[in-house]
Amino acid sequence: AIGKVAHFFVDALARRACGVNNTPDSPIPLLLLSHSDGFSEMLYFHFYETCPYLKFAHFTANQAILEAFQGHKVVHVIDFNLMQGLQWPALIQALALRPGGPPHLRITGIGLPQVDNKDVLREIGMKLARLASSVNVEFSFRGVIATKLNDVKPAMLEVKEGEAVAVNSILQLHRLLNGETSTGSGGNGSGSSSSSSSSSNGVSNSIAPIDEVLQSVKAFNPKVVTVVEQEARHNDPRFLNRFVEALHYYCTMFDSLEACGLPPQCREMAYTEEYLGREIMNIVACEGVARVERHEPLEAWRQRMLNSGFRPSHLGSDAFKQASMLLTLFSGEGYTVEENNGCLTLGWHSRPLITASAWHCG
Repeated sequence: AIGKVAHFFVDALARRACGVNNTPDSPIPLLLLSHSDGFSEMLYFHFYETCPYLKFAHFTANQAILEAFQGHKVVHVIDFNLMQGLQWPALIQALALRPGGPPHLRITGIGLPQVDNKDVLREIGMKLARLASSVNVEFSFRGVIATKLNDVKPAMLEVKEGEAVAVNSILQLHRLLNGETSTGSGGNGSGSSSSSSSSSNGVSNSIAPIDEVLQSVKAFNPKVVTVVEQEARHNDPRFLNRFVEALHYYCTMFDSLEACGLPPQCREMAYTEEYLGREIMNIVACEGVARVERHEPLEAWRQRMLNSGFRPSHLGSDAFKQASMLLTLFSGEGYTVEENNGCLTLGWHSRPLITASAWHCG
């Protein structure tokens, strides 16, 4: 595992030293942030299938959403990163078995435009609709294409009066931190800029992208906001601190992959490692607005959510049991699930790697 990590870090350092990390035509894959492509989605799928991290994120968030939707007849999930819609079949099936009958389910999925202009969101929506129909769940879907989350305005999501809303963010909010001036914990990026607008007197009123999105979310008065983020400090403006933190984090991550039960040289494992390698590349080689993998730990997200007017919704014993059962599907005994003030953290041995939390409007 350490040899594979070293390969990705050496490559990232070489690109940083050669100054090829911040140009529009850079060969660094993660700089193609304004579009999605089939290869990136394939890497995401294999990362989902190979190791427990995304499954943990989806199952834990779904349990919080199910509990928040209890007693509501019309429910609306806003997914900040639909990708292949992998999270939602399990939720649809769970709603179908709800005592008293399933609600009418709406899903609004946000996704990047495709390089080939293919309408992937619509295809995913049709697959989910077929599944919902097969289990007698009333269902409607809407796809919203956007290059940045803060480009999505509340009116675009068509939230209707009387419906219970859940907002779901899986490994997405950290990408909005490049315009933040200060987090109070974990640091901020250097050389970055925030979104801004001009007032009538000509004075520029700036608001960080993360604050802009959280304000929009709060305007929906959601029943629950599910947030899953990497448990790491990769948003330090000091390169050496960020490099050392990333080295320790990804050494642990790659070490945990060996417990997934796959041959080390198989195609699935290679794709999973490439998925993580792209994160390493962005953290180490990029600066300014090009650096989007700005992971921060739970303590920073907790303070940020509280400052934005949200209050914690404790993930209950059912979510903990589901996460623990999930880990039995993977070989080895190194994976651990721990409760932290109502949040759940998945880790490898003593190192926390990913944290799930749930919030509601105070």
